[in-house]
Amino acid sequence: MASVLLCEDSPTHMMLMQTLLEEDAHEVRCAEDGRRGMALIAEAMPDVVVTDLRMPEMNGLELVQAIVENYPKLPAVVVTARGSEDLAVDALALGAANFVPKNSLNVLLNPVVRRTVSFARSDQFYEPFAAQMRSPEFYYKLGNTLDAITPASQFVIEALVAANEMNPTQRVRVGMAVASALFNAISYGNLELKDEDPRIAGYIAGDPACRQALTEQAESPAFRKRFVHLKVSVGKADTRISVSHDGPGRIARFNPAPGTPESFELEQCRGMMLITSYMDDMVFNSDYSEVVMVKNHSVAPQSLSPA
Repeated sequence: MASVLLCEDSPTHMMLMQTLLEEDAHEVRCAEDGRRGMALIAEAMPDVVVTDLRMPEMNGLELVQAIVENYPKLPAVVVTARGSEDLAVDALALGAANFVPKNSLNVLLNPVVRRTVSFARSDQFYEPFAAQMRSPEFYYKLGNTLDAITPASQFVIEALVAANEMNPTQRVRVGMAVASALFNAISYGNLELKDEDPRIAGYIAGDPACRQALTEQAESPAFRKRFVHLKVSVGKADTRISVSHDGPGRIARFNPAPGTPESFELEQCRGMMLITSYMDDMVFNSDYSEVVMVKNHSVAPQSLSPA
């Protein structure tokens, strides 16, 4: 269970999201705009903020920037309506931890909130180990179990805490990028799934039958000898993370282009948008079975331009 601050000016959407979050055992407080949201944060710190982008008084972009500047350990998830994709891109650049399209609330809202809270708690838990890292490189060889994505990504966050690199917001965002790359490598690279496969949405939404079907496919003779490789190197100036797979599929998808309305509705494109928004550079090999992601330690999220 987590404490969630929900900022939304539409009573209908607020009721829908509040109901979904409470069904997942979260404690939810609501605000009709960003100004009221900041006041509620000052009263009691939530575990995560979920905010719409178009609101009166203080909009979602302004709220995200205020949170990043004043509460760097507090992650924010933005909710995007079709037609406001450019605002979602801006919110990710400002420091939002993740985004959820409004037409995918039933599938994505709770999984995204759970992962965001989990990553933020990992960062906070390992704070006592800051600057204690002695071996800044590691390599994981993972099977095709999608359930391994969150703990593997958490390990990257914990390593960055131990190396005393980046701030909490940046570390959580790197964790999100790693999780997206691992999901793409397993699902589309090794298991050769298509975004239209209903098992993907079912797995994300927590459907046991879809989880079991993907597990059985991963363990079948045709797929069980394929692995995903996660390599992390924490240097002085940057962190370099390589994710690769042994299958014939592609880890990346650029059609439709990341940031377009169509791309928001496809999980592989959504993952690529998170990677391109959170990392400072990425390089693919010739057959798109590997991506090397680079995060510079000195680069902070962008700021809104003065009006």
